Amino acid sequence: MKANRTTLTVVVVLVLIVVGWYLFRRGEAAHSIDLVAQFESAKKQPSPDLFTVTDANLNGETHKAIAIAPTAGTRLTWNVTVPDDGWLWVWVALKPEAWEKPGDGVKFHGGVSDGRAYEQLFTQHVDPYNNPSDRKWTPLKIDLSAYAGEQVSVILNTNASEPNKGNNQDNDFALWGSPEIVVR
Repeated sequence: MKANRTTLTVVVVLVLIVVGWYLFRRGEAAHSIDLVAQFESAKKQPSPDLFTVTDANLNGETHKAIAIAPTAGTRLTWNVTVPDDGWLWVWVALKPEAWEKPGDGVKFHGGVSDGRAYEQLFTQHVDPYNNPSDRKWTPLKIDLSAYAGEQVSVILNTNASEPNKGNNQDNDFALWGSPEIVVR
């Protein structure tokens, strides 16, 4: 009888240790990856001089943002390990000084590369001059769970215009707001 209680106690303790370890590891994986905080380690193309980090306020909503000087096209690349149930959350916009000045907006797009292939995951055109409803942050939430546990490159791109529309860079003050990988 005493041996049964000892065995039961050992089993309960082992179960508690395993459950505690699982919950601890799960909580550890649940931390977000703040891409603005990792801005210095990001690859910036065509030139690092085009990018700055700023607090950007649009209509009372503020995000820590990566601001981009008007240019034909840019690329930001971070190498990350995607957590289980990982999602890329980012807000896109143009600075308010672009809202009432002529231009054709900016095309934001991004995706993931595993080193062999690139998969485009989203595209968003923002044109606050011609479309006043774009005078705000536009939230994007992209499911990265297909890459859970993998080391990938998260790539955020901008283009001066929509495809086949030339490269009008007038007032293209693009903002990537609060980009991060979160666990849902």
